[in-house]
Amino acid sequence: MNNENEIDYTKLKYALYARKSTDDPQRQLRSIPDQINECLDLAERLHLRIVRPYIIEEKSAKKPHLRPAFRQMINDIKAGKYDAILAWNPDRLARNMLEAGMLIDLADTEVIKDFKFVTHVYSPDANGKMLLGMAFVLSKQYSDKLSQDVTRGVRSRFVSEGKTPMTKQGYVNEEGIFRPDGQNFELIKKTWLMRKEGTSIEDINEYLNQNGYFKVVKSSGRKIPMTKQKLSDLFHDPFYYGVLVQAKQEVDLRQLYDFEPAVTEEDFFEIQQLNYRRIKPNKPHKVAFYPFRQMVCCAYCDSSMVVAPSSGSSKRYLYFRCDNTNCTRKKRSIRAKVVVDFIYDLLHEGLNFSEKEYKDYLKNITIISDKKRASIRLDLHNRQGVLKHVSGEIKEISYRLIKLEKGSRVYKENMDRIARLEEEERTLKKNISKLEGQLRDPEEDKLSIEQFLNLSKNAERTVQSADEKVKDLICRFIFLNFLVDEEKVTSYQLKEPFATLLKQRQSSSSRGAGN
Repeated sequence: MNNENEIDYTKLKYALYARKSTDDPQRQLRSIPDQINECLDLAERLHLRIVRPYIIEEKSAKKPHLRPAFRQMINDIKAGKYDAILAWNPDRLARNMLEAGMLIDLADTEVIKDFKFVTHVYSPDANGKMLLGMAFVLSKQYSDKLSQDVTRGVRSRFVSEGKTPMTKQGYVNEEGIFRPDGQNFELIKKTWLMRKEGTSIEDINEYLNQNGYFKVVKSSGRKIPMTKQKLSDLFHDPFYYGVLVQAKQEVDLRQLYDFEPAVTEEDFFEIQQLNYRRIKPNKPHKVAFYPFRQMVCCAYCDSSMVVAPSSGSSKRYLYFRCDNTNCTRKKRSIRAKVVVDFIYDLLHEGLNFSEKEYKDYLKNITIISDKKRASIRLDLHNRQGVLKHVSGEIKEISYRLIKLEKGSRVYKENMDRIARLEEEERTLKKNISKLEGQLRDPEEDKLSIEQFLNLSKNAERTVQSADEKVKDLICRFIFLNFLVDEEKVTSYQLKEPFATLLKQRQSSSSRGAGN
């Protein structure tokens, strides 16, 4: 079939393929009905035979293996249901080199006998295939550039205008600009005052839900009430006084537009100072090391179980114990050996990841690192603010001492106060330095390919041969938690990116089995 004149196009069976995806709006591409109408006009002029139904898809062609209708069309072509493809433009068929190459290969082997496009002329010869390949390359270049431009645009708008697609409690996002959300905003303002007065998160959460606070999901209209975890995150977020923090940068919204804060900057850092003081122990004390602390949860009440040795005077064993008084379980504890044996059995076959999955791992760990960096930057920002607040308080008390009589009771109380604040100041500086170091080294969590493949292949042997501390360290790297009933482990969660990698593998296996 090297000569176009040898083909009788009127006898070929054409598949009409139309695609419109969410990455197209800036290019103002034809809608699916428009694509179909223009393809039908072309088919009528050329007397082409189209096999119904038309193949319609609304998925991106930027990455391979994401379009079920396209994949089915290719399978049907190989099975003889279609001889050729009719589409509005080559970029409707492929914007990635894997599927573009597959189409060219099917044309080379004459499985696909012809392509017809409204906006591109194809001929089944060397020049025609070369021009089609170039059209696919240009489509990929456009798609890649669009992605880069969008990312660059989002970053630019964030820095220069403070615009972002994210959402926040008590605010509505109007084209990237945050505006108060009516009664919700007033309730959020009240929660900050309650927190400053020392009201517990549980009581504040109850107050919000009793007063009709909820967030509406635009896409579904579903109403989502406040939770204690969301409140805890809210009370650490400097956005509410006007500073928006992301993974690599932060902006002061108060300087960019008429942003209305829910709390003053001074009150925000006073609340942060109270939070850090609550979690700081009065006297540091050594805690005995036990593996898998905070990793094992009760299947009955979801509470984190306490790990401790048995109290017997003979041979002592390690147990996980549920101390929740409201829990319905009868046996309060379970041997740690049950959890350890479960881990050994789970890792017996090895995770067996491949080099391809290592590349997926690198992509996933980058996403996780960005989330981690955003969390670190948020904590760093807050501790720097608290440090400023503490240093200011030390200075204020120091000035006050000048007017007091040395040796007096008030003088001693103020000196004691300064001593406590200076200790707090040293601790904050130490923590800030540590957080800054973590931000400077975003690669610290990444494994080399040798480490990754070795861990996935020899996980069981490595864990079994390790001492308690190394065993605990490796399992924390792989697992997030375990859920146990009175006798066994009922379920578990892997840590990212391993959870996503295994999910992708299971999904691929299921598709393969189905095919």
